[in-house]
Amino acid sequence: MDKIFQRIIDNNFSELPGLVVGACIPVPESLISEIIQTTLRGNRTISYCRVTVGRDNEITADVKSPLLPWTIHLKMKLFGSVDFTSSPKVRAFLENNVLLGKLGALFNALPQGINIYDDQVVVDIGSFLSPEQKGLLDLVRSVDIKTIEGKVILDVKIEN
Repeated sequence: MDKIFQRIIDNNFSELPGLVVGACIPVPESLISEIIQTTLRGNRTISYCRVTVGRDNEITADVKSPLLPWTIHLKMKLFGSVDFTSSPKVRAFLENNVLLGKLGALFNALPQGINIYDDQVVVDIGSFLSPEQKGLLDLVRSVDIKTIEGKVILDVKIEN
């Protein structure tokens, strides 16, 4: 049975034409911070990032860099959906420290896949995925984002 399921996954569910899946995925802020810390391992410009999730798509991030003597407290408001125009991107309006964010982008202090454009933070999800994971991501048609205290809720639609 495991071989059959693995074959279906390896073939990006092509054996199941017409597949439609809707999923609601509640992601706790502790898991988000753990994923970020794993991604930052070995990064020389950001040594620490802890995310706090609030209501109404508001999030904060406490970021520590060896380049600065203090921790940066960023307030952001997540867009309500993932941008799938090319590689999938999560976008957020930067509500404070806009100048500091632009300086970080200017001096390449941000990890690859994270950019700041004007007052927006853009995280390119595809830049953090393996080729195998990107193949599965091709099945995702939309992801709506909302938050409650302590959790990001992802409403995902998958189609084959």
